[in-house]
Amino acid sequence: MSKAVTRLYNSFQPEHYDLRLEPDATSGIARGSVTIRGKRVGKPSSRMTFHGLGITVLAATITKHDKKLGDVSVEISRINTQETLNEIRLHTETMLYPGDYTISLDFESKVQDSMHGIYKSRYTRDGKDLVLISTQFESHHAREAFPCIDEPEAKATIDLTLVTAADETVISNMPAVSQEVEDDRLVSVFQTTPRMSTYLLAFAIGEMQHKTTKTKDGVSVSVYATLNHRPEALDFALETTRRCIEFFNEYYGVPYPLPKCDMVAIPDFSSAAMENWGLVTYREPFILADPASAGQSTRELIATVICHELSHQWFGNLVTMKWWDDLWLNESFANVMEYVGVDALFPDWHVFNSFTAGEGLSAFRRDSIAGVQSIKTEVKHPDEISTLFDPSIVYAKGGRLINMLRTYIGDDDFRKGLKAYFDKHAYGNTTGDDLWAALSQASGKDVGAFMDPWLKQSGFPLLRVDQNDGSVTVEQRHLLLDNSKADADRIWPVPLFATDAGAPEVLDTASTSFKAQNEDYIRVNQGAVGHYVVEYAQAAHRNWLAGLVDTKTLNESERLMLLSDSTMLARSGSTSIADSLELLEHYGQEDAEPVWDIMSLVLADVRRFIDAEPQLEDHIKSQIRSLITTQYERLGWDEREGESAQDTKLRGTILGLGAYAEHPEIKQQALDLFAAYRKDSSVVSSELRGIIFTCAVRYGEEADFDYLLKLESETSDPTIKQELLAALSSTRDTLKGALLLARLKDPKAVRPHDVDHWLVYLMRSRYNQEQSWQWLRDEWPWIEKQFGGDKSYDSFPRYAASAFNTRQRLDEYRAFFSPMVDQPLLTRNITMGIEELENRIDWIERDLTKVNDFYGLS
Repeated sequence: MSKAVTRLYNSFQPEHYDLRLEPDATSGIARGSVTIRGKRVGKPSSRMTFHGLGITVLAATITKHDKKLGDVSVEISRINTQETLNEIRLHTETMLYPGDYTISLDFESKVQDSMHGIYKSRYTRDGKDLVLISTQFESHHAREAFPCIDEPEAKATIDLTLVTAADETVISNMPAVSQEVEDDRLVSVFQTTPRMSTYLLAFAIGEMQHKTTKTKDGVSVSVYATLNHRPEALDFALETTRRCIEFFNEYYGVPYPLPKCDMVAIPDFSSAAMENWGLVTYREPFILADPASAGQSTRELIATVICHELSHQWFGNLVTMKWWDDLWLNESFANVMEYVGVDALFPDWHVFNSFTAGEGLSAFRRDSIAGVQSIKTEVKHPDEISTLFDPSIVYAKGGRLINMLRTYIGDDDFRKGLKAYFDKHAYGNTTGDDLWAALSQASGKDVGAFMDPWLKQSGFPLLRVDQNDGSVTVEQRHLLLDNSKADADRIWPVPLFATDAGAPEVLDTASTSFKAQNEDYIRVNQGAVGHYVVEYAQAAHRNWLAGLVDTKTLNESERLMLLSDSTMLARSGSTSIADSLELLEHYGQEDAEPVWDIMSLVLADVRRFIDAEPQLEDHIKSQIRSLITTQYERLGWDEREGESAQDTKLRGTILGLGAYAEHPEIKQQALDLFAAYRKDSSVVSSELRGIIFTCAVRYGEEADFDYLLKLESETSDPTIKQELLAALSSTRDTLKGALLLARLKDPKAVRPHDVDHWLVYLMRSRYNQEQSWQWLRDEWPWIEKQFGGDKSYDSFPRYAASAFNTRQRLDEYRAFFSPMVDQPLLTRNITMGIEELENRIDWIERDLTKVNDFYGLS
């Protein structure tokens, strides 16, 4: 087993870095020098240790600054590296006592092909192969670029100098002080950064275009991209960034602290985006919106990602968690603040309904599996840091909990507490207790006592509401898909958000009983803001709620949460998926797009049963054709002037379901539109283009697939490229599936950051699952080499588990991945993948008879 993490900050605390780097893409080497000024703390030792991985130290000096003796040179006896712990160790002839030191190192680091540290993004323009050099230092990859104390708490100011080709654009966190050509090389010197963590340092070097504007407070805002994109593709992000900074300035009551905010689209980028202070980096589809191709869904996606990253400029950058176990201080807040920001900038989009549907679905599905991590999780090894970035837990669940807290204490007190928190801890580091103290002071409530059980315990409660003759009992218990593994003693402080004034505000015991003050049945979790599932014990109570769906008395969030809760109860064995299908029949007149997201989820759930009973597919398709009838007749194919953003997106959902269900009219119209698209791409709505591509792949001619594959290879439009990925991978032809798999290892054909998506889409297809699953197993050594140090590495076992529905696949999964379970980066997702598959297969076997009965197959 690997050794535990040693916190280097406990022995040396940097105050300032003077860093010079000369990265060269051709040689793959970055020559550099760094001078580090800081304090030696703790016990005396004859060693000075810094983080470094893959770095060759060429020379080093240590100088002690003694108040009596002045500057004293310390002789270094030897230098060695400890690769397992990512350490560079400078051993000295004499003891190093606490005090002020300056350490200088000359070194060489790597300009990598993998998407972390300093790395190369490769792309082609006008037939010419080009490279953009950029960085990804979160979570612990600054140590791959230069020797440093690569921990969040080790904040220091940084002076950066970059030496590059004379004709390249060079940007970093701060504005350039000077850019001058020396010996045919461009030397860019940047302003000193504020005190910040090393993982936030960033730069980008290459051939780029940009557009610039200013906020009303004079902050310079720019968007950069390669010349592969039309200049208009930068406009939406530029305006959204400007408005978002202005909004957060007002909301937090603390001004954006830097003179500029640059946003740059990177051709190869592992995550959606990264919040580097003053230089936010993005994968191209998450920032570029060409008006000719980007529809409403694309604009919403880009706006939420921008607001997420900009919220980090306060949460995470201005104030940073002391250690990674409090990562939620960064990501959980950013998750909810992205919706707060977008809702303020684009109120007609009603994005909080999407928050309830999307984040809730992600969180509940993951958080109900035994072995899931809690939001606050101990880190014992460097590789475990990356596993903390679970999108369903620290992002989605954490965001839901912060929004639940915001509702519980009220937005005014929430904002008041945040301002006090930022004012007190600016440029410093905190733990969760520091934030709870500020919010408690603002609200008068004990926020720590309320929130800590939610953060430190995994899972969530099931609330069972039993109402008889005006007497109400509410019980809570830990809900897991395998309830035999649930913790019977686990209790949360649950805000009931009840419709009846007789209910307590918070349920903090296993159960409570009270007398209802209203004649109607009680509802809990009004607004669907609580992170829990509700089960109503009495059939009459459930039927009453279903009637409120028919009349739309429940709001959108409540309607979708009622159906979502039903699916969770079915998966955990409290009910069956047939009960969810019966509830779904009350949604025939539903016209809200986020609710349809959950309706589509129920249909996707029942489609998993097709692997066990193939005859179900025709019946499910017939049900879908019937279910979409009202909305298909209302919305049709053409956007109407002045229609809502929700209707624009809902049309795509309805037609997508119809295309899967082989609705004759939808199928034919899609093929006709595809034929028209090949002659004139402007005739097809941006929101529907992906559906038409998919229909062409599934139902069209051989030449249609060939046309789309060629288009995927040639287009530089990130929106269209993602639509083509989804469409092409939906092929039911195994020969075409094999052709797509053969492209995955060619970075000119498939960008590295898209490999996992191509693979999982093919694995989710019954037609191509066998060969794509075999490809993953055969090519695992390549996957490990290409992605082993990347955040996306542990997505491969997670995505594979999401695709399978049979015991045969479970056995194969266990046999293949179990030998890797000791790899810290993979441990959690392998063990949870096995658990997830066991839960899913038990559920399918348990409910198959009832599903067959529902569809009349028994």
